[in-house]
Amino acid sequence: MTNRYIVIFTVGPVQSFIASARKTEDFWSGSYILSHLVREAIKQFYQLDANCEVVYPLVTREELRSPSARDFRIASIPNRVTVVMEGTEEKVGGWLREVEDNVRQVFLDFCFQAIRRVFPHLTAEEYEWLEMMVEQQVQSFLEVYWVAEPYEPSASFRTVRERAERRLGALKNEKHYIPVSQFGLVCSVCKEREALRLAEIKETDHYGEIKRKTLHLWKRRAEKFQGAGGEEDDRRSGRIKDNEFLCGICLGKRVARDYFSALFGASVLSFPSVLEIGAGDYYAVLMMDGDNMGKWFSGERKEEYSQTSQKLARFAKEIVPRIVEEQCRGKLVYAGGDDVLAFLPTETVLKAAEELRLAFGDERKGLGHGATASFGVVIAHKKSPLHLVLNAVRALEKKAKQYSNDKTGQRKDALALALHTRSGEISEAVLPWMIGGEKVSQLLDQWINLLKTSLSPNFIFHFASAFAPLLHERHCPKWENGDMLATELRRLLKRSVKEGSHLSAQEIAHHTQVLLSLHEAVRSGYDFLYLLKILTFFKRSEGNGQ
Repeated sequence: MTNRYIVIFTVGPVQSFIASARKTEDFWSGSYILSHLVREAIKQFYQLDANCEVVYPLVTREELRSPSARDFRIASIPNRVTVVMEGTEEKVGGWLREVEDNVRQVFLDFCFQAIRRVFPHLTAEEYEWLEMMVEQQVQSFLEVYWVAEPYEPSASFRTVRERAERRLGALKNEKHYIPVSQFGLVCSVCKEREALRLAEIKETDHYGEIKRKTLHLWKRRAEKFQGAGGEEDDRRSGRIKDNEFLCGICLGKRVARDYFSALFGASVLSFPSVLEIGAGDYYAVLMMDGDNMGKWFSGERKEEYSQTSQKLARFAKEIVPRIVEEQCRGKLVYAGGDDVLAFLPTETVLKAAEELRLAFGDERKGLGHGATASFGVVIAHKKSPLHLVLNAVRALEKKAKQYSNDKTGQRKDALALALHTRSGEISEAVLPWMIGGEKVSQLLDQWINLLKTSLSPNFIFHFASAFAPLLHERHCPKWENGDMLATELRRLLKRSVKEGSHLSAQEIAHHTQVLLSLHEAVRSGYDFLYLLKILTFFKRSEGNGQ
């Protein structure tokens, strides 16, 4: 009978927890809390089993004993842990139940402390009432799954791990829902759970009475968490507006910064608002995900799996923060292995995407030659609802993953761009990272510079006016007459050269060819028109003048 097991341990839900946000602070804290819970789970794995080996993510005992300031600032641990443990079936099962119970308790205590920070002057009975509500919400919300698969010395690590993955998938498909009776106002952030209140809600209570009973609690929040709203209030993290009523989980997210700053003994935790991230009225959100990661974790031996984990850990902890925060003046939400999510100024987001893509395929910085990644980038107005922007960038990243071009054979490894203007107009385009041996980001930069220096943006307006009507038929996704397209592009380029500028015939021919290459690379003619509109946006004072 074996005494070794491959264990896969997960904490969630991920997307719904992170995406429930009205402020960037909420968004950041969702990622940070999940990373913290998994860190606590890894810490306990090491404590319970002296021979425990954490294979993925690569978090060593030394890192847990002496974490760096960087570890405090950035959520860098994914929600899934792969561990090799030694012990009897009964002992390993007991350890895993103990780790699960501890994770749940850590999260529950985290939410309890939020109540006492926000409402410091309640009675013991009132605290007990609120903690009862929060405990029900946490038990119904938090998803912790784990499996332990016997790992014989002669067995293939990949075979056993894949068997464990299948068991975990089956386990997740049989979710057990814990029903929670809810009678009051819904949470202002997640729109799923009931907002905290002190008074009991009766079936005969009308809306006004329910709101009055809810306000009875929220008017008693501490002064530092009071705020009437407005742009100035949005700049001050941790504030709760007068019209916000939160559930216990979203309340914990809103004051997470206070909790972790106190826990780590340093106020290194903060996340700016979109007003501070974008220099003007617009800002960008970037999401990256590695392509075909299964093949990188398909080694027969555990050592190969660990080597991939080590490369991803270096990429997430060292390379990504350097690119996003130091080189491109952005702010990381999380960097967990091959997953990256960040807020950036519009003028640096294309550079950040390019640098991340290059680093991911670099032997020293990322996984190495052959590694590719797909990106979603949304440029949004500062007044756009944050949760809609986050949903959009997640959908874009999936579209980039689905990119395919039958002519070139390219799959995935794409950049999906979208512009959400204040008026509500959405322009979207999906392109491969490489077009004819050139980086698409550099081709786009060439055109942005051309629009800034030598070309009138009226070129794009006139082109769209002439060619958009030809796309009205669903069976005609692109302009099929390449000669006509090239002729018209060349003619409009000549007409649109700014007074005092000079473009030679050779330069116009080159720029025409670049546009034709972009047209061939995108999914449709509409994508091409949208791409031109996005380039015009970048030209306008780096996106600050629209």
